[in-house]
Amino acid sequence: MRYKGYEYNVVQTANPTGWKWTVRLDETRTKMGTAFSRDTAIVFAERTIESLPNRKRPVGIAGGGSMARLEIKARN
Repeated sequence: MRYKGYEYNVVQTANPTGWKWTVRLDETRTKMGTAFSRDTAIVFAERTIESLPNRKRPVGIAGGGSMARLEIKARN
């Protein structure tokens, strides 16, 4: 999934039961955490992205704004 140009993943874990979120900050750094529900894991990942200083678009990852406009144009 993408949020504000950053890629993040949310996966269900079996043991311990819950959800793990991972935000890819750049090509070499990630930030991870856990939550009891999928919705909460998504909120935690997006809040992590919001809290990043400068929120510069990561190197090598396409930005969300222009991609979203392209998808909307393709649907029409």
